[in-house]
Amino acid sequence: MRGRTAGFTLAELMIAIAIAGILAAIAYPSFMDRVYQSRRADGHAGLLEVAMRQQRFYTDNNSYTTDLTALGFAASPAASTDGYYKISVAAGAGGIANAFVLTATPQAAQASDTVCGNLTLSSTGVKGASTGSSKCW
Repeated sequence: MRGRTAGFTLAELMIAIAIAGILAAIAYPSFMDRVYQSRRADGHAGLLEVAMRQQRFYTDNNSYTTDLTALGFAASPAASTDGYYKISVAAGAGGIANAFVLTATPQAAQASDTVCGNLTLSSTGVKGASTGSSKCW
């Protein structure tokens, strides 16, 4: 009588691979949602930084500007701290002297975030997203 050799059968191995695949299929989308959510914080911080500089500019010049280089940024549109968003400014209701709307556009690594798309912030503090999702701020 021969002894049994240690190891896995092909059926056992295929079952283990199938279970691992199912777990990965469930976990990966959830993981990516968290990654996008953490990268949105970079967009939020960038928008708030530009808004703060706009308020300082308004205090000194009694108007807002659409030129982000006038606010001390290297280029217009400005890049967020980690580079996941490009931030641009547009005139708001009533003309640029009275209001502005900031838009953070997702870049390369963040561009596939379909939950929020572009993030916006107005001079009156209204926060939004191009998709209209309430989970973005």
